Amino acid sequence: MRVLIAGMGEHKDFGLKSLQAAGHFVGVTDLPQRIPVDLCDWWRAGHGSVDSMLEAATSSGFAWDAVLCWDELSTEMAREVARKLGVPGTRMPVGHFRDKGVMHGRLRDKGLPTPQLGVARTLRECERLAEGRFPVVVKPTDYGGSGGVRVVAGPDELGGAFDSAVAVSASGRVAVDRYVRGPEYSVESVTWAPGDTQVLAVTEKHLTRPPYCVEVGHVVPAGLPDADREALEAATVDVLNALGMEAGVSHAEFRLTEEGPVLMEIAGRPAGGQIPRLVELATGWNLYVAEAAAVAGERMTPGTPSARYAAIRFFVGDGETPFSHPVTLANASSPPLVDTLRELRYSADEGTVHRAPRGLGDRLGYAIVAGDRSEAEAAQAVLTRGAEVYRGD
Repeated sequence: MRVLIAGMGEHKDFGLKSLQAAGHFVGVTDLPQRIPVDLCDWWRAGHGSVDSMLEAATSSGFAWDAVLCWDELSTEMAREVARKLGVPGTRMPVGHFRDKGVMHGRLRDKGLPTPQLGVARTLRECERLAEGRFPVVVKPTDYGGSGGVRVVAGPDELGGAFDSAVAVSASGRVAVDRYVRGPEYSVESVTWAPGDTQVLAVTEKHLTRPPYCVEVGHVVPAGLPDADREALEAATVDVLNALGMEAGVSHAEFRLTEEGPVLMEIAGRPAGGQIPRLVELATGWNLYVAEAAAVAGERMTPGTPSARYAAIRFFVGDGETPFSHPVTLANASSPPLVDTLRELRYSADEGTVHRAPRGLGDRLGYAIVAGDRSEAEAAQAVLTRGAEVYRGD
């Protein structure tokens, strides 16, 4: 197929390579600085509007077979580009997945658990929703990548959190959620057809402590009792059915409470944070290839996993300590890293001081490890240097 990625986002090289390895011709339209032009079969700059993306797509001179989108903020535009080109795209009511107010309202209507207390346009409305319910979580209804999200411990912090959230909300609307205690997981799924969803992996999440709870690690598969895993899988299917997913992949984020899973939010696209790479390593499922198949009305089976366990550790600062690289000349060529290290990237120099993370943009690099559980856990211990792993509980 000729597959157009209308909105790629950042750090999606693995997605391009995956589609090409599956035999697809891959084109991209996005901001030029976000397009790895050496990995594309075709590309044109186009971003920010349906007209810009459509002009780029039609300039190719050939017909596209499918339109996908990996950038959260471009999903509605990409769907409209697919419609105007007359080719398949992900099939879902985009507003149910992009707008957290609409999303949780729909879940409430269907009788599913939701932490959302309501949606506010003004600080006064936000205060009314939060009153007597602290801690609460304040977030923009229509942004992505955890931007503008903050846990608020009390009334004195509410104004700053509201200002940060509303500043990045295109609609000027802010969601207020009760703070849900419990470890955090994501569930990666493919919906082949309406009512036909297959869960591919459950991912364990490692976070920084409140107020920002930035994701600093993912583990596939999550270490869970069977009953908890089955509850998360069943909750994901219920949410996707309630929101009307028809074809595509999804990334659902839950907190697992004593009463069961509670959905934080769900996206109708492949996960970020290199989770698709972990899923393929540990399960053989490629989320990008599965998405293309589902959109085209086809099914596929997984490849052979190369490991039993895969994990990523993002490196972050603390605002005080000069950054030092966890993978060094001394430890890179000896166990456990030499047996497990699959990918390593640094985006900060040693000796520089960086603030404690407030969002995904504060990550300073990452390492991916894979192997047997004991090997990969030993490698993670080297990467974390004994630092606490916070799970949201």
